[in-house]
Amino acid sequence: MNENGLCIDGKLIKLSEDVAFEYDAVNFMLPWRLHTTLTDRVDLRFEPFYERVAKTDALVIRSEVHQMIGRFTGTLRTGEGEAIEIENAIGWAEDHHARW
Repeated sequence: MNENGLCIDGKLIKLSEDVAFEYDAVNFMLPWRLHTTLTDRVDLRFEPFYERVAKTDALVIRSEVHQMIGRFTGTLRTGEGEAIEIENAIGWAEDHHARW
């Protein structure tokens, strides 16, 4: 089970497979790649232009999140296989590590 889905023309479409996020964990501002692991339903490049960092370290509770705002470019495919080209769509992605 996962929480992945596409919202196309106001219709939510379930993605039953995982989406891999490939990025540089040392420099989050470098381009990211997001893609489905079994098919070509999601193949996106994400180019961040803003990074928000929030850190908490209270011994027992620790959290570090990098919230990235940027532009997506690439291809999404509907369940019927129709390709939808994405060009410079503004959105977000994040990296979050937490311990409690």
